[in-house]
Amino acid sequence: MKNKILSIIAFITVFVPMTIFFVWKPTDPDVTGIVIGYFIFIALSFIYSLFLFAKMHMRDIYTKIALGLNGIYLVGILALVVIPRFI
Repeated sequence: MKNKILSIIAFITVFVPMTIFFVWKPTDPDVTGIVIGYFIFIALSFIYSLFLFAKMHMRDIYTKIALGLNGIYLVGILALVVIPRFI
């Protein structure tokens, strides 16, 4: 039961980054801070999902979906926001 609850928590974290569309206003000067906060949350969610998958050997569907989508979010933000700043 504990493992199922942990994997459902990982799955719920997939939907939190979608709330950025409710707070996103390109003209707001604080938008950079909001995006950085979302990026930190996505990175922590990815690390948590990876921990569940690799260390605790939880290979259920919730953990796999959470790991995959958080990985896509993380790569998307790195490729579209972080890396172009360095080039």
